[in-house]
Amino acid sequence: MQSTKCKLPPVIKKQQGAFTLFEILVVMVVVIVLGAIAYPAISGMTGIEALLRSGDQVRIHLARARNQAMRSGTTLSLRYELQGNRYIIEPWTTGEEFLEIGATLENQPLVNVMGETNSEAFAESEYRTIKKLIGYPHKLQTDISFVGSIMEFDARSAILGDAQLNDLTTAAGQTSMTDGIQGVWSDPILFYPDGSTSQTEIRLGSTDGKGFIMVRLRGLTGIAYVTEVASASEIQQLDLQRQGNQ
Repeated sequence: MQSTKCKLPPVIKKQQGAFTLFEILVVMVVVIVLGAIAYPAISGMTGIEALLRSGDQVRIHLARARNQAMRSGTTLSLRYELQGNRYIIEPWTTGEEFLEIGATLENQPLVNVMGETNSEAFAESEYRTIKKLIGYPHKLQTDISFVGSIMEFDARSAILGDAQLNDLTTAAGQTSMTDGIQGVWSDPILFYPDGSTSQTEIRLGSTDGKGFIMVRLRGLTGIAYVTEVASASEIQQLDLQRQGNQ
């Protein structure tokens, strides 16, 4: 029996045409236009995120400074660079901390800035905490700066810093690390060993002036919190409202 073979038609491969230069240019133009439309929204979100991160960073450092003041029995201060992004936490030596450990004008130089005698060593973990927190400039996020603060009058700091009212103030000295650093630095925001602090409102802003945030520190309790992001007009309205209440 003779078998028959079925012949299939030959397969013809279709050649795919390449993109023309005109088509590539059209796609590039569309991508550029979409990017230009989306960039302001993306950059705005990035700026707000940096502002929120900076506010939370300052809040955390305020809380840590308060805790360290309570642990060490030493008054600490925070100074920030006006229209800059740096801030420093350091001991605010008025002599009060020396009185707490029985120091006098004669033996005061034997006491270091953390209110401990030179022969007493910190625990290693505490030393690392102090080293990371105190004595060198911290920085805010990129394109975020300190734009000012509102601080209530602190009679306690005025008395402790007056050499006529506090004999040890002169011996302790009122020097600051910021004295040797270029820039305009704020008055000290203080953290006392009893847990109280200066009552203040620190304002942070984006360098483009589109967003602001406030870190508020309650003097009696030493609790710090961050407000929501506000516009320049909202900040002006808040200031006018405060002036009207005075």
